[in-house]
Amino acid sequence: MVEANGDQSLQSVAMPPGACIWHENAGHSRAPCDFEVLDAEFLDVLGKAPKLEFITNAPAREGGVYFPDKEEYYFSSPWNSNELPEKPVNLMKMSLVTGEVSFVMKTNMANGMTLDNSGKLVVCEQGLFEKRGFIQKIDLHSMASSIVADNWKGLSFNSPNDVVVKSDNSIWFTDPDYGQKEHFKGPSQIGKNQVYRVSVTGEVTAVADGFTKPNGLAFSPDEKLLYITDTGTSVGDGTVDLSKPHDINVFDVEGTTLSNRRVFASVAVLDGSLPSIGVPDGIKVDTQGRVYTANQDGIQVFSPKGKLLGLIRVQGAINMGFVGPRLDRMIVTNYSAIHSVQLNVQAAGLLYAEALHHHL
Repeated sequence: MVEANGDQSLQSVAMPPGACIWHENAGHSRAPCDFEVLDAEFLDVLGKAPKLEFITNAPAREGGVYFPDKEEYYFSSPWNSNELPEKPVNLMKMSLVTGEVSFVMKTNMANGMTLDNSGKLVVCEQGLFEKRGFIQKIDLHSMASSIVADNWKGLSFNSPNDVVVKSDNSIWFTDPDYGQKEHFKGPSQIGKNQVYRVSVTGEVTAVADGFTKPNGLAFSPDEKLLYITDTGTSVGDGTVDLSKPHDINVFDVEGTTLSNRRVFASVAVLDGSLPSIGVPDGIKVDTQGRVYTANQDGIQVFSPKGKLLGLIRVQGAINMGFVGPRLDRMIVTNYSAIHSVQLNVQAAGLLYAEALHHHL
């Protein structure tokens, strides 16, 4: 690893193609580059030949799931609350071989998704008007589906947002009230925004609250930590509240419970093109414990200690996922397009893909 101590030490380090050193207050007046380097550890992430490529224009918003059986990438389409339900949210997929994007099925406002440890797609369905939100599983070979959970203590969820599956097959998901704020759901029955765990027997337990808008979540490689973003600055009605959280929180994981909540990182916008408060949405980790989050200016990368290392610039990034035999290629969605980034890392937490490629 290259050691660094601020910008001064980076001046003598050769930058890979497309990379440049980030400078405080440079704003968007500096020369454009694909990778903004704040710390030399980011060069380990990039490797000698990082490559950011535009793949295709596509209505791509949330999800970001690699299905290795068929080398496909699944995601949900964007939505406009004023056009619902006439224009529903669709489950879409892209071939990682050809780049072709195709329709899979209509959904009940699908948002975040992941694969479980048997290769089934786990989807956060937010619900629409009188229809309840729920967590469902879909067999991507037969397209058979089943509902995993649709209530907590008899109360309907707000609008399930993002989901992750632990190695013990439990399902953990966030449930902010964006559906209520965007007016495609009725009043919240629960009255607060929580994070839930669904056991293998289907028991739903609230494991964390106190969020303004809990959003993306990811376990550390050893599953001893759980990272959860709070996108409270994005109110959900088209406005921004700069007084609300724009953070990545981290918890200690103790069996089926969470404890010792603290702020891992507060997220801002680096390029000066937008207000300086961030909206950390999707989140992923690599095998070295680094944390990746999608923000308005691109994918921000943090060390395991919460130090900002660098930025992969994709304007308007919403979510991302790792793909490929080495899990070293990142796919990024930003509402209207899909980009690919070749990196020098290996994603963690993709247990089904890891097992499948190891077997092959």
